[in-house]
Parts: sequence; structure tokens; C-alpha cells
Amino acid sequence: MQFGELPLPPGADKPEQLRAIGRLLLACIAVQLGFWLVINPILFDSPPRPEVIAVSNTMMATVPSPDPAGFDSAKFKPVTLPASDCCGPGYRLVRSEFTLDAVPPDGLALIPSLGSDNYHIRVNGQWTRQDGRLMLPNPTYHGNPKTILYISPSVLKTGVNRLETILVRAGVPYFDVGKPMLAPYAKASELLAKRSFILNEYKVISYSFGLLAAALAFLLIVRSQQKRFAVWVFVLLLAWSLRYHYYSWVDPPFSGSWRLVYYFVLTLCIPVAWVNLIDAWTGRPWRWLSWLTCLIGVGAALSFLSLLTASGSGAYDQASMLTNGVGIALGLAGIVRFLWHFLTQSDDRTWEAALFLLCITLMMIDFYGEFSNGSARGFLQTSIPFLIIAFPVAFIARNIRLFRSMNEFNEMLTVQLHEREAELAENYARAAELARRETLVNERQRLMRDMHDGIGGQLMSLLFASRKQAIPQAELTTSLQQVIDELRLIIDSLDTVGETLGTALATFRARIEPRLSAAGIALLWKNSLPESVDGLGPREVLQIFRIVQEAVTNVIKHAHSPTIEITIAQSGENAQVVTITIADAGEGRAANAADGHGISNMVARAQSVGGALHIDSTSAGTTVVLTVPVPAVPAPPAPVLSE
Repeated sequence: MQFGELPLPPGADKPEQLRAIGRLLLACIAVQLGFWLVINPILFDSPPRPEVIAVSNTMMATVPSPDPAGFDSAKFKPVTLPASDCCGPGYRLVRSEFTLDAVPPDGLALIPSLGSDNYHIRVNGQWTRQDGRLMLPNPTYHGNPKTILYISPSVLKTGVNRLETILVRAGVPYFDVGKPMLAPYAKASELLAKRSFILNEYKVISYSFGLLAAALAFLLIVRSQQKRFAVWVFVLLLAWSLRYHYYSWVDPPFSGSWRLVYYFVLTLCIPVAWVNLIDAWTGRPWRWLSWLTCLIGVGAALSFLSLLTASGSGAYDQASMLTNGVGIALGLAGIVRFLWHFLTQSDDRTWEAALFLLCITLMMIDFYGEFSNGSARGFLQTSIPFLIIAFPVAFIARNIRLFRSMNEFNEMLTVQLHEREAELAENYARAAELARRETLVNERQRLMRDMHDGIGGQLMSLLFASRKQAIPQAELTTSLQQVIDELRLIIDSLDTVGETLGTALATFRARIEPRLSAAGIALLWKNSLPESVDGLGPREVLQIFRIVQEAVTNVIKHAHSPTIEITIAQSGENAQVVTITIADAGEGRAANAADGHGISNMVARAQSVGGALHIDSTSAGTTVVLTVPVPAVPAPPAPVLSE
């Protein structure tokens, strides 16, 4: 690759890459034209102005308090509107005059042009606006909402009228006073109704909508696989909504410099979130970018925190310049990240990219306006609800092929589901067979040891006794029959490997009942188990089978009981325990009788499956109780369907 030549994405050729860039440029042009020709006139075009009544003889004074005593001490200086005075916190009293040839019967509309935290207005000595508090250090911030004030004809008079406004600042050091708009109320309210809606009701709708979207984005953080993207969507929407809400929050729990810190932090979060949102959206985020932008954001926040909490009239200006400068720099970084992605990767999300670029453009226009002349049009702030709606529309348009045909879509899902089910069934069968074989091999090895040490030893003893003729024929026959019966039981237990517990117990009953009958023992069988007990595998079934087998064999050999009762049931919450009780009416065990290997093996088998064995023996008989917990069976995972 030659110097200066951009790398192509894998599998892409240069003509295709150029076509993709061309589509992006066309989409950007279309989106920009749509905003500036459609949305901008709706939100930002100046409404027709009514015929206004001019104000004159405007004067301004610094007063110590917003009360009659403070007004009486005012020393006015003439000012030309618009005017600005510095530096707060403090109070300013502005006095103007306007002349009426006749009092309008429907009163006047007054739209102040003021930059202050709060203000009260009186006309001809009578208060017409007294919203919230003026008293420092904790005034309210009713100066942010922009409303059309009504001046009743009862306070007006023909000739010269006096308009007085008392302003307060607790944080921002500047008092800004522009030319107020005075006009007949009916005409002004009609012409300015749309602008009033944009500045008030639309604002509430917008940040409420934004907070709802932020809540949905928070759910995406929990549920979505693209958590990085969801996190930055959440941060962006939350910061934007809270910053917009800032202008309507007239009585926050903090004031002064801390309120400005809150505002600047939210303002700074927006460009940081945009850059990282774009980076995550590309699908190949640069790991260092999020750390770098967050470090820049934290550094800037700490810087203007120290500036705003320090003394000096220039602290606010420096903090504002710093915030706006960082916003412009991060906006440029976001544009560069976008361009690099589309120059090096093949991506068909052109409309979404065009909307992202529009958002960054609007953000940078606002930051540059604040940076250069201290005023911003609020493009990004006001237009974001339209963009929130546009993003899902662009996403759906890009993925419309998925909804081309509902039947086709359902057929695709059905095929994928069947393939996944077949794969899961095959894997389950393979795992079950492996478990069965492993259990069988382990049991065979154990039985070989038992046969060598147990049955083998018995046969050798009988052989030596028979050769020496030291055992009666009848006793030899009985002993050999017991050995044969033991071998049959071992073979029966091997046949149960891989069966369910219900099937294994049914097989055991069919094979042991004739032997019990031949021994003169009546069998009472009570089984309330379902056909299969989920959660018990081949290993558990085999161990339970061998315990029951050993207990019944002991009854046949030693109990001399006329009956044996076997009860099988499930108990506990949600039937999570299998209980098997074997009770006889025989002679019982002697109190000082030692436990043999058979009982030790039974206890060990019960413990190996997490169960417990309890034996209660009296002169009236012996009861063996086996309890085995049934593990909960997890629900099968839902099939993962790929696009």
C-alpha cells in the first residue's frame, strides 16, 4: 500500500467503497436540507411581531435589597438597551417609561428580555409579576421560563407610564437587559402563541420525552448485548434531558455557583457522550477513546469547579470558554471518528450516520455561538426530540428487508428452531449415553471388587469345607443357593443402569416378589411416584436400586419376618425429596449387634447421592428409611436464532 492510500475493508474493492462514501454524502445532504428547510423554520423562525409600544428613558441602579428601602436608595444611571452590567450576586433596578395615547381595553402584553435568575415587575407602582423569591442567597429561578405577562388596564393610564423591574443574580455574574416587547394583549398573544409554546410547553414535553427515552436506554444496558452503545445512549439522553430541565427548575436544592457547576457538568457530558456513542456505533470501538474523552471531561469539570467556586468576576467567563472549547474539540473528534470509520470500513447505515453527523453539527454550532459571542440558538437542545424519532425510523428503514414477508420470516424462524431442537436433542442423548456408560463401568469395577472379596470368599470357604466334608449337605445346598441369589441380584442391578427410577423399581419388584413368596414372605408394595422423576440420572437410580436391594436381601436372610412393606413416595416442597421405607415384622437386630459391610455400603451409597439412611430396629421389626433429594431441573435454554 502506498503512502496516503487508505486501507480497504476486507472483501471490498475501491469502487464499492467510493459508492458507499457517495451514498453517505447524499444522505448527509438530504438530512441537512430536511433540518434547515423543514424543522428549523418550525422551531426557530421568528414569528411576526405585533406593533410594539416603545420604551424610553431607561435607567439602571444597583440596590442593596429588593424592597422599598432598597428602591429609595437607588442611584440611577441612564443606559441604552440592550445593556449589561456586572457583577453578581446582587440586585439591579431597571426603570423605563412608555406612553399610551389611550389605555387598551384588553390590557397589554409584556415580554421582558432579561438575563437574570429572577425578576419582579411593577407598572405605575403596582406589582404585575411577583413569582418566586428574590432574596439572596437563595432566590428562585423564575427568570428562566419565558412567558407573556399580562398588564391589566386597571394599572395603566393615558400618557406616561412607568415600568420598573427588580432583578437578582445568585450565580451568573451578568445582568442583561434587552428591549421589552409591549403590545396590545389580544394581538400579541395571538401572534406569539406558537413561540410561547416552543419556549414553554414544548420544552416540558421534550425533556419528559427525553427522560422516558433515557429510562428505556437504561433497560437496554441490562438486557442488550451491546452494553457500551446502550450506556452512552443513556448518558446522552439523561444529560440532554436534565440540561433542558435545568431551565424549568425554578427552585433547586442548590443555588449560586453550585447550580452553575451542575449546568456545566451536564453540558460537558453531551459532547463526551456523543463521541463515545459514535465510537460504539461503529462496531469497532477504540478502547483508548472512551478513557481519553472521559479524562478530558473530568479534567474540564474539575477546572471549572475550581473556577466557579473561586472569587473573581472572570471565573464564569473562563468556565464557559473552557466548556465550549472542549465541546467544539470533542465535536470535531466525533466527526473525524465517523469519517475514519466510513473510509476504512464497509457500512450501509448511511441514514443513521447522516443523523449522527447532523446532531454533531448542531451541537458544534451551539458551542461555537457561545464561544464566539456568548449566545446560542439552541439548535441541538430544541431539535433533539425530532432526532430521537428519526433514529428508529432510519433503523427500521435499514432493516426493512427483515419484514419483507411475515410468512418468509416465520418460515426462517421455524427452520432455525427445528435445527436447534434437533441439535440439542442429539447432544442430550449423547451426554445421557456417556453418563450411563460411565456409571456402568464404575459399578462393574466396584462389583468385581465386591465379588472377589465377598462372594468369592464365600465360595472358597464352601469349597474347602466341602473337600474336608466339614459341612452338612443341607447347609452346603442352602449356602450355595444364597450365593446364586446374590449373583442374580447383582445382575438385576446392572440391568437397571440407564433406566428411570420408576422403571428400575418396577423391575426390582417383578424379580424380588417370587423370591419373597418362595421364602414365605408377603410383599406389601405402595408406590406413589410418577413414571419418571426428573433430576435423577443413571448414577442416582443405580445407587437407590442397590440400597433397596440390600435392605430386602437382609430381610430375607436375617429377619424371619412373615411380611415386608415397601413404600415409595415424594415429599417436601414441590416434591423435592424421594422417600423409600422398607419395614418388616421380624425379630429385629440385637442392641449390641455390630453393623456389617452391607449396612456400611448402604449408608455410603445414600451419602454418595446426597441422601440419608435411617435404620430403626426393635423386637417388633426393623424399618429402613431412605431419603434422596431430587435436584431441580433447569429449564432448557431458548434457541438462539441468528439473523
